[in-house]
Amino acid sequence: MLKIKPQNPKGVRDYLPAENAKREYIMGIIRKHFELYGFQSIYNPVFERLETLQGKYGDEGDKLLFKILNSGEYLDEKGLEIIENKPIQYGKLTQEISSKGLRYDHTVPLARFVAQHQNDLTFPFKRYVIGPVWRADRPQKGRYQEFFQCDADIVGSKGLVGDVEMITLIDNVFSELNLKIEIKINNRKIYNGICESIGIEEGEITPVSTILDKWDKIGEEKVVEELSKLIGEEKTSKLIAILSIKNVSELSAIENVELNEGIRELEYIFKYSRSQNLKFDLRLLRGLDYYTGTVLEMVSTEMEYGSIGGGGRYDDLTELFGLRDMSGIGISFGLDRVYDVMTELNRFPSEENKKKILILNLTERAIDQYYSLLTEIRKAGKVVDLYPNQTKMDKQLTYADKAGYTHAILMGEDELANKQVQIKNLKERKQESVEFEKAVFKI
Repeated sequence: MLKIKPQNPKGVRDYLPAENAKREYIMGIIRKHFELYGFQSIYNPVFERLETLQGKYGDEGDKLLFKILNSGEYLDEKGLEIIENKPIQYGKLTQEISSKGLRYDHTVPLARFVAQHQNDLTFPFKRYVIGPVWRADRPQKGRYQEFFQCDADIVGSKGLVGDVEMITLIDNVFSELNLKIEIKINNRKIYNGICESIGIEEGEITPVSTILDKWDKIGEEKVVEELSKLIGEEKTSKLIAILSIKNVSELSAIENVELNEGIRELEYIFKYSRSQNLKFDLRLLRGLDYYTGTVLEMVSTEMEYGSIGGGGRYDDLTELFGLRDMSGIGISFGLDRVYDVMTELNRFPSEENKKKILILNLTERAIDQYYSLLTEIRKAGKVVDLYPNQTKMDKQLTYADKAGYTHAILMGEDELANKQVQIKNLKERKQESVEFEKAVFKI
């Protein structure tokens, strides 16, 4: 049999226990704040019908969808027939051989979920979900093909209270994680109004936003080049000049109803969120097609890394699934990126005070006492294990050191006769004898 080298596909990662414990720490804090704000957990499958996903993320997003081959031997049976009998049109070929795809984010599945279960939900509906999503992107630092998103959404309310709540939620999460961040904010209504005021056609607005969303990746020169090809040099020059504005009030000189509505919404959010981390950024658009109002992005102010979370308001997403007038606002924390930043900045809390205990398995005659200790120590809420085999004490202690145990309990023939145990502090290399009945309180 051919031996296979064990390795991950590019774009995905394994996490060892100590690493995964840190991820769980982040998720625990995010989950706690989600629930403090009244969000409820739901579950969505990891894959959706392909028609549910396609056309919701723009042309660039559609290219990054992971498509699932139809079950069984479908390709073997149908593939040759499809290719022989039709001109090779890859879009049609995909439809023939794939009807499902891995979820790209948690927002489109939520829109499908709300439309499908609308009669079972109470609106406004507040939900959160923490789980993996997949994108067929080119793997690089900070960009993975499988990554976890921690999402909270409010569906069924157009009021700006939800937008303010999302800002304060973000502030509270990162405060507890001990990370300094900036929350960039803009409003798609402002962008739409700017486009209208300088004569950018309605059909060009989304392609323009797709180019602008790549600003940090490709730089201003390349953005100008691509925009000029799409809308001409004159409109490009006007657009770039307006996007350099740093203060919301400077936009009031542009007479446009939708733009002014966006300005009023931003002013409300700045006033009532009272966030010291909030910064207006006219270039922020978020490249997904479904955003219609507020758009947000979280970045670290302590290191260069890019976005570690984002979100925004979407007013028409559920309408794609037959449910009209169901506005939503959502945010997403990028777990993998937050983990990378916290690791780089060494912001995880120390494990020094956490106890992990190993009972050494030294004699068959003490088995009853070993199991009694296991039960009582666990009742006290402490982590404890019994070494599975009776073997040399040195071997068991070596294992305890390597496996990260902080204490060992020794009970051999002598201790059994004297109704005592030895408690060994493996970090400080200290040891004391205590009565068996008092062991739980001494550990």
